[in-house]
Amino acid sequence: MSGIGSADLLNAWEQGLNQPPLQRALILLAVAHPGQTPEALMQLSIGQRDRLLLRLREQLFGSRLQNTAQCPQCDERLEWVSQTSDFTAGPDGDDSATNRFAVHHADTALHFRLPNSLDMAAIATADDPEHILQNLLTRCLLEDDTPAAESPHFPQDVVDAFSEQIEQLDPLADIRIQLDCPACRHQWEAQFDIPRFLWAELHDWAQGLLQSVYRLATAYGWSERDILALSPLRRQLYLGMLNP
Repeated sequence: MSGIGSADLLNAWEQGLNQPPLQRALILLAVAHPGQTPEALMQLSIGQRDRLLLRLREQLFGSRLQNTAQCPQCDERLEWVSQTSDFTAGPDGDDSATNRFAVHHADTALHFRLPNSLDMAAIATADDPEHILQNLLTRCLLEDDTPAAESPHFPQDVVDAFSEQIEQLDPLADIRIQLDCPACRHQWEAQFDIPRFLWAELHDWAQGLLQSVYRLATAYGWSERDILALSPLRRQLYLGMLNP
């Protein structure tokens, strides 16, 4: 994952401009892990995928995460700061054995796998929370072990047990930050979405880089390829010479 060039990263940003967040996450992972096939990246569990995105973020922009949130009680805007290691500490959890678990119901063991990006894309258009969960369980049911009806309806205890297992086996699939409002003292959990967070940072970086390319090309007559081949430090030094 080391040695991602500015040109490659800029191309990934351009490719993902008109794509949904799930596709953007996979585009970034494909750049960071060129040895992995798109199919393999899509089949990573959500937590495994987001762990890789956190590591990519650390490589590109550092380990310090600074974000904003709005208090749901009084609308106060506040900032919170974390480190990528706050989320990635511990084992990777990429052993294939952890991607298979059982939920027991009525003396029957239902075997599931962890949700992946393909699953999340498939349920993204559903607006009924109950339908979303039912559809997700149906997709993740390992029918080779437990044959199921074409459109099974899972009872609530199975849904709850499924959610609990994901929380235990794939904790990075739903990152929550405990926040405390300094204005009204309201406490709540805010979701941290690393694909959206990283893309927003990449978007700002790409916009700034394109402005730098324009200024250097205008001043020195260099091509975009030549400018992107420069190290960030040398680009900055040349930019500094334009404003003595």
